[in-house]
Amino acid sequence: MSVEELEAAFGHRDEIRVPRGVHRGHFLAWLDNPSARQKRWRWPQRAGFQWTPFGVDFDRNLWFFFTPAVAMGRFEARVERSRWRGTDAVVLRYERSRLPLAFRRILYDEVKPLDDGLVLGIGGSNAGRGRGDHFFFALERDRRD
Repeated sequence: MSVEELEAAFGHRDEIRVPRGVHRGHFLAWLDNPSARQKRWRWPQRAGFQWTPFGVDFDRNLWFFFTPAVAMGRFEARVERSRWRGTDAVVLRYERSRLPLAFRRILYDEVKPLDDGLVLGIGGSNAGRGRGDHFFFALERDRRD
């Protein structure tokens, strides 16, 4: 899908709920805004989400890398108004995480379930539209879940 098609899919107005289960992640596309192009964001996000297998366990409210056993980044998920798009989204907040405070302050993501097995997300940093929204990703429900 093009970025425009991803934007349209994320903007759908159907009622949404917090997903359940374990989902494997797939990097989809960079957003075209000045913050998303900054090297201080691009390189760590490329390493974490383009080059490294990742996923989300919505039952335990944790991100993981490689395998669900390597989980970190505890979050609280709730349906709220998106700070990045004119729609409701499942907002992932990291205040509960045991990650260092510096990381907890900058982490923020939004996801939108498209169906029972597929979730579309925007990853980035804890800032407003055009500064915090950096890339699209997909989360596909793990068949073993």
